[in-house]
Amino acid sequence: MASYATLAEFEGRFPNTRVSCVDLVNTWLVLGTTRVNEALGKCFTVPFSSNNQTAKELSIEYAYLGILQRTRAADSDEMLQLVNERVTNICSGNAPMVTTGGDAIFATGANESVWSNTKDFKPTFDMRRPERQRVDPDLLDALESEDR
Repeated sequence: MASYATLAEFEGRFPNTRVSCVDLVNTWLVLGTTRVNEALGKCFTVPFSSNNQTAKELSIEYAYLGILQRTRAADSDEMLQLVNERVTNICSGNAPMVTTGGDAIFATGANESVWSNTKDFKPTFDMRRPERQRVDPDLLDALESEDR
């Protein structure tokens, strides 16, 4: 899986992590990308494009959080809270995701149920024996009105 962030971007933000470059690229940055997709997948379509600056920053923060948690650093709880607050603000529509071009992308319909165009219809067929099943009259009315 490709990462949203590069090694240089990670080290520019969090230098001196005492983790090898190979581990950063192959483990922590991939983990960061996965965590971003998990956290924001309920609000946006994932994976994100390569120009999504917010996804890049969050993947770096999640990678760093993973390193802090693994080493049991005192800052891990604070970092976890900051990342969780940021994700909550993005999913609730209070903060946008930003692209490298400066475009703002807000979550729409975050955490809502999926819209259905058949939600008011009863199933056309039900669980009764085939000879006892009846066609839903609401569905028939809707189909007739569409034909007019």
